[in-house]
Amino acid sequence: MFLTVVAVCCAAVAVPLLWNGLRAVRRGARSLTRLLALVAGLSVLALGVLVSVLAAIGTPVSTATLVLVLAVAGYLALVFLVFLGAALTYGHVRVTEEAESLVVLGCGLVHGEVSPMLRSRLDRTLEVFHRSVAAGRTPVVVASGGQGEDEDRTEADAMAEYLVRHGVPSGLVLREGRSTNTRENLRFSRELLQDAGIGGRTLVVTNDYHVMRTAMTARHTDLDARVLGAPTARQSVPSAFLREFAAVLVMHGWWHLGAVAAIVALWAVGFTTGVLPA
Repeated sequence: MFLTVVAVCCAAVAVPLLWNGLRAVRRGARSLTRLLALVAGLSVLALGVLVSVLAAIGTPVSTATLVLVLAVAGYLALVFLVFLGAALTYGHVRVTEEAESLVVLGCGLVHGEVSPMLRSRLDRTLEVFHRSVAAGRTPVVVASGGQGEDEDRTEADAMAEYLVRHGVPSGLVLREGRSTNTRENLRFSRELLQDAGIGGRTLVVTNDYHVMRTAMTARHTDLDARVLGAPTARQSVPSAFLREFAAVLVMHGWWHLGAVAAIVALWAVGFTTGVLPA
């Protein structure tokens, strides 16, 4: 019964991932980051097949191997569920505290203009800015994003134009156009605010899938910040969250490697002492 539940769960997870991945292929996606849903779907499907094969063999060694596979897969699934729950919760908590500045993180342009993903971040920033103005405050807004190899201008310039076009006074928009990753976004934005003599609490705006890693990174850049999440386009959700999960795993790589090593060590002890089939 347990193995049947595992197989059904693998199929239930793999099918939507494969469907999303195939849609990305049809839209012309070629990079690994955009095809993560397809890769993950195939991996989960392969896991289901491996579990079924090991269970069907039925020898003591295959049964012991099955226990190890399920233990490692279960650990990764648990970590992903914790990550997903924390990211969604953190990204959708309504923020009521006041801030002296808003920092919106860039995420790429399309033909020199803001992408749908970036527009979502900017619209969330505009929402918070106009709400602050209505409450009698005028926070500075930092548009943070450098120029990619395939871009003809910085993300900061395109973001600043969008913000001004939607009601933010140009004098309240600061452009940070040097950063190439999240850590640089936060560090260079902090330096820009310091140079402008602006202190106090900062609200950082990104997409909900990116909130958790941004918050962890902010703690290492001495930026007194709270992170807000903007909605992620439905078709981008699987790959975006999977990419962030991989990034968070890498950030704490040694810890997770240690946990997996402990699982393998316990399995080895159980195998050699006869607790598991031998």
